[in-house]
Amino acid sequence: MESCAVSTPPQMDAGDAAKGQTVGLEPFTSHVAHLDTGVVQCTLRVLKMNGSTMLFLHGKETNRLDEFAVAMPARPPSKDVVATTFMGDHGQTDSLVMAQKLSARYGRQFYVSMNLQLDNITRPVFEKALVTYMKEHLQQFV
Repeated sequence: MESCAVSTPPQMDAGDAAKGQTVGLEPFTSHVAHLDTGVVQCTLRVLKMNGSTMLFLHGKETNRLDEFAVAMPARPPSKDVVATTFMGDHGQTDSLVMAQKLSARYGRQFYVSMNLQLDNITRPVFEKALVTYMKEHLQQFV
């Protein structure tokens, strides 16, 4: 498991600069981990950005980018999630479904590239392992 953080210099409005106040931004963080559910083994790469999270999931031995999707909460008062696919098949791809679930759960924009071959039996096992890992390492994701 690897992690690193990149801090950006604080940005100030003209009025804040005159007052001597600084406004800090959330730093970008990067995190790599390996998940082993027994059935599925994968590498998890995370880039947490200011207001969004990019998540790459791929087999332990393969580094592929076949699908890429984004999901974000709709504007209030709506509780819906808006999502689309950038790369890969159209429709309900694994990346799109995962992005929608994560965005709904955490109220944050998620970019997801899920390049795993899952079926109806392995998908719930993998999703449970991922959610458990995210709960244990929440600061790396949100």
